[in-house]
Formats: sequence, structure tokens, C-alpha cells
Amino acid sequence: MTPVDVVLALLVLVGLLVALSFNRLVRLRNKVNEAWQDVDVQLQRRHDLIPRLVEVVEGYAAHEKELFDELTRLRSEAEQASGAAAQSAPESELATALAGAVAVAEGYPSLRAAENFLSLQKEIATTEDEVAAARTIYNGNVRIYNTRIQTFPVSFYADLFGFEPAEFFQGA
Repeated sequence: MTPVDVVLALLVLVGLLVALSFNRLVRLRNKVNEAWQDVDVQLQRRHDLIPRLVEVVEGYAAHEKELFDELTRLRSEAEQASGAAAQSAPESELATALAGAVAVAEGYPSLRAAENFLSLQKEIATTEDEVAAARTIYNGNVRIYNTRIQTFPVSFYADLFGFEPAEFFQGA
């Protein structure tokens, strides 16, 4: 083998390794995007439950209007935010307010006994569990993806190919 052949073989090998690594980064980025869509679906489900909760509880707890107004405002803020980092704070506040509204509603014995409230309460609890599970999966995919683009030798060319670190979702 001539020196030219060795250099060409090395260049082909490096090119092949970069291509394989690029494809892996694309798969990881797609997994992050897919996991975010799952989180977003669960967040939208949470948002859709809020008007139902307000409607069910308002009749029993009319003097809690400020709480329900705050819940509606937080829902609006959370829906307007986009991306994991931007949604973290409003979603966390919304989850806290939602838990507070359910706790207030539980203070009304007649409401606690109402079947539609019990059903809604169960649906809210299930949704919160699903949000937490989707967030865990998303953050796990972000961790794997970010680690990959920040490790040697990928870190040398990840930026060149447009692979930016993904944001973790801290919201509740």
C-alpha cells in the first residue's frame, strides 16, 4: 500500500465514523422531540381539565373565585409558553395551583360526595402521574442526547452540524 492509499483509507474511515455518528445524533434528537411531544400532550390534557374543575367546583365554592381566576390565568400563561425551559416555571405554578384548588374543593363535603367531582379528581391525579412519567422520559432522552453531543470526539463537529443542547423540563 502506498502512502496515498493509507491516507485515503483513513479519510474514508473517518468519514464513515462521522456519518454513523451523525445518524446517531439525528436519532437521539428525534427521540428528544418525540418525548417532548408526549409531554406536551399530557400538559394539554392538564390544561383541558382546568375549565371542567372550575365549572364543577364554582357552584359549591363560589367564594373561592380568586383561586379559580388565578388557576385560569396560570393555565393561559402555561399555554402561551413554548419549549421545555419556557414552560417549566408556568407549568410548575399551574400544578401547584391545581393541587390547591383540588384541596380547597375537598373541604366541601357535598362536593366531595359528588360523582362528577370524584371522577374529575381521579382524572386530574392520573394526568399528573402521566405528566410526571412523560417528563422523566423526556429528561432522560435530553440527558443522553446532551451527553452525546458534549463528549469527545462528537463535540468537535456537533455544533458544525447544528446539534444544539436540548433543554430539560423542570415543571411539575
